[in-house]
Amino acid sequence: MDFAASPVVGSCEPEAARRFGPGTSRRREREAISLASELQAIPLLMHERDGLTIARHRGLQVVGTLAALDIAAAHGLVELQTMFERLRATKFRSPARLMVSMLEQDAERKKRQEGQL
Repeated sequence: MDFAASPVVGSCEPEAARRFGPGTSRRREREAISLASELQAIPLLMHERDGLTIARHRGLQVVGTLAALDIAAAHGLVELQTMFERLRATKFRSPARLMVSMLEQDAERKKRQEGQL
């Protein structure tokens, strides 16, 4: 599947779920899984382990936050470095070496794109 050519369907963030009340997060996960199933070739952005397991069991392609940001960066929609800096200012956690590797790949991608202009 070409993630770079596809939009991403996402579930409700935990903070948003708390604002909307109990059970909203799971309902939003079910809605996101249902929509991704309908649309078939759409990557699903999923944070919760239960939802992730269900989505994969249904054969859906699931991406995490970093992959979704990488897709957006590949389309020129965001600057990956800026997004990673913003993530670090939150409770989001990911291995630092993974983020460094992704930034290196982003820099290489930008060089290739500049060479094509």
